[in-house]
Formats: sequence, C-alpha cells, structure tokens
Amino acid sequence: MENTTGKSTRSLALLIGIIDRPRATLTEVLAHPRWKWLLPALLCLGATALLLLVSAEELSQQAAQQQAAAMQALGDQMQAMTESQQEQMRQQMARFSSPLFLGATAFVTGAIGLLIGWLLTAGILFIGLAIGGEGVKYAPLVAAVSWTWLPFALRSGVDAGWALVTGAVRVNPGLSYFLSTGDPLVDAGDPLWLLAGQVDLFTLWHMVLIYALVKAA
Repeated sequence: MENTTGKSTRSLALLIGIIDRPRATLTEVLAHPRWKWLLPALLCLGATALLLLVSAEELSQQAAQQQAAAMQALGDQMQAMTESQQEQMRQQMARFSSPLFLGATAFVTGAIGLLIGWLLTAGILFIGLAIGGEGVKYAPLVAAVSWTWLPFALRSGVDAGWALVTGAVRVNPGLSYFLSTGDPLVDAGDPLWLLAGQVDLFTLWHMVLIYALVKAA
C-alpha cells in the first residue's frame, strides 16, 4: 500500500512539476524512466476518448454527408446497379459512418499515431543529442517525450468541454480560421487548413517542453 501510494504521489508531483518546473521534472523522468510513460499515455488516450465520445455523432453526420456526395458523383454507376446492390451499398456506407465505427477507428488511429509520434520525436532528439556529444539512451527519451505531449491531452480535454457546453465541436481550431472556406467538408480535405489547426497555445507549450527536454538531456 505504501509503495503504491508513493508511486501515485511521485506521479502527481511530476504532473504538477511539468507546469511550474518542466526542466527539473524531465530530468527526473530521464533519470528514472521506468513506467514514467504510463501516466501521460493514460491522460492522452483518456482525453482522446472523451473528445471522441462527445463528438462522435457530429463526425457521423459529416461522414454521412461525404458519402451522400460520393454517391451523387457516382450517379451513372449507381443507376446501373440493381436495387438490391444499391441497398447493400447504402447499408455498408451507413455501417462505416456509424458513431461507434468512427469513434473506434479514430481512437485506434489516434493511439497508433501517438506511439509513432513519441518514437519519431525521441529518435530525432536521440540523433541530435548524439551528434552534439550527449550520450542519452533512447528509452528514457521516449519516456520523457511522452510528458511533452500533455499539452495536447489538455487541448483534447478543452475541446471536449467546449462540445459539452455548446453542443458543437470547434469548427476552426488554432489558426485554421484564417484558411477556412466555411464548408467543413472542403476544409477537412485541405492539408494547410489541417496544419493551421494545430498551431495554438498548446502547441507552443509543447515546443517549450521539447526545449526543456533538450536542456535536461
């Protein structure tokens, strides 16, 4: 019991420390990396799941609109199908645009993307530090990088809270407002709009933490 309480206390101290003393906190993670990635992973995945839970219905509606537009574009091919084939296609599209399917797919994709993001970022830092003559091991870097992702977990939590309060998901996050056409379907297919949506205070905080990690290493 004391061991478990001690671990919880240390995790809470690290969580507070990443805000007011990030360099010292990341130094602690680098020195004792074992299982230090677990809390950031739970927070990031939990925030993602919460955001998907409150926005799954709206995502489903957007997917249904996209599918309807695709079916209209295939007008001639649709007319060449039999009634049963058309009905089968509609059922498949409805299944793929259901909130459960979209939410589960987005969560799995987000979890994989989270892992890849941590590994790639740690790899870049590992190579850069090695070139600079700093012999930091790769595994501790991965654990420390996970803590620099906490601003994104907070962003997902804020977005989920916004959706709960207003009943709608934020349409133009970050700087994407300046590139928005007003049509969510068109904007979703614009890489520049997607990139601009990631530029906000949470990304700035993330970059500050990355800098603190480099200094800690």
